[in-house]
Amino acid sequence: MNILILTGGRLDEEFTLGLFEQREFSQVIVVDGALAFWDRVAKKSGNKLTFTHLVGDFDTISPDILGKYTNNPAITVHRFNPEKDYTDTDIAVKLAISLGKTGDQVFVCGALGSRVDHSLANLQMLMQIERAGMQGHIVDPHNHVRLIKDGARIRKEEQFGDFLSLIPVSPKLTGVSMSGFKYPLQNRDVDWGESLCVSNEITGEEGQISIREGYAFLIESRD
Repeated sequence: MNILILTGGRLDEEFTLGLFEQREFSQVIVVDGALAFWDRVAKKSGNKLTFTHLVGDFDTISPDILGKYTNNPAITVHRFNPEKDYTDTDIAVKLAISLGKTGDQVFVCGALGSRVDHSLANLQMLMQIERAGMQGHIVDPHNHVRLIKDGARIRKEEQFGDFLSLIPVSPKLTGVSMSGFKYPLQNRDVDWGESLCVSNEITGEEGQISIREGYAFLIESRD
């Protein structure tokens, strides 16, 4: 099962419409200010797109747009006080976890933007999804970010962009090996804060990454 979260960072209309063409989503969660974006995109699609849950304190959305969706019986509205412990995006991630099951995919669009604090917090939320036994993806027109533990295989023909980076999340990644890449590694340790694994390229049909211990962000990117 695929679950999509649209939240209030940078959102691109063409990219978002493409997500719906590429995948089927059993649950779509729209977060607060992203509702204005949804309203525009839905009109361009001929109002064929639907979502299932609306989350937020709704302090950044106009009452006119909000009313169009809060009165829709097909949408479950989760309204929160602006003075709360968690961000709207965090609440949406927790909702996605409660709606899904082990092995499901959670895609978060609009997680990155001008606020570095929110961007970093949203990236760290991939750990919540991982601990729930699900696979999280933060996606935008230039990046596809996953959290990996043991390793990954990426086929070149299926790669999101031309570049691939491995960013330590744990204090140390131990036993990192990368084969099928322009810059291979064999059983190296990589400390948090080092750039050893930034901006690599797949040269074979497939790039293989293995990590003996530790978590890392796997980032496929394009300019």
